[in-house]
Amino acid sequence: MKTVNPENEANAVDVRFIRVPSIAERKLGPDHAGPMRLDPRMLDNMQQTIRGLEGKYGETLLRQIDGLFRLLDDIAAGSQSACDRLYDIAHDMRGLAGTFGHPMISRFANSLCTYIEGTVSSERLDGTILRFHIEAMQDTLSGRENNDIIALETLRALERLIKTTIRERRIAG
Repeated sequence: MKTVNPENEANAVDVRFIRVPSIAERKLGPDHAGPMRLDPRMLDNMQQTIRGLEGKYGETLLRQIDGLFRLLDDIAAGSQSACDRLYDIAHDMRGLAGTFGHPMISRFANSLCTYIEGTVSSERLDGTILRFHIEAMQDTLSGRENNDIIALETLRALERLIKTTIRERRIAG
């Protein structure tokens, strides 16, 4: 396609438009309808619904944290299905906790998922690292660690522990 400046046809430029598919289109296919602009009243309604579910989700988080603690013994015994279940629960928490008003829980769950993802399947997960993450989530949810600075320092310490553990395993071979 040639674009022409009406004042000077001699300076015509050859222009080509390349349409790059969106991430949503690549994942959902070409029939995916792009995002629409929502009515602000609908957005308000959605936000009120999410706020209403925050308290109920706190109860769900308590049950999930209890479930994570119960999986630790099976993981210590070498159960791959328990490891998979722990990852599934942590992954769910990573994605939803922030949406429902628990961003630190989401960050601890993300750290836990990162640790599991970085561990080769033939290696055993370190029960201490798992327990520390779960306890940090429990403390944050119960309000014992309602200080964001303490929670962030705890998270940083866990992340350093994970890096050190993975590095030591690589060195040990």
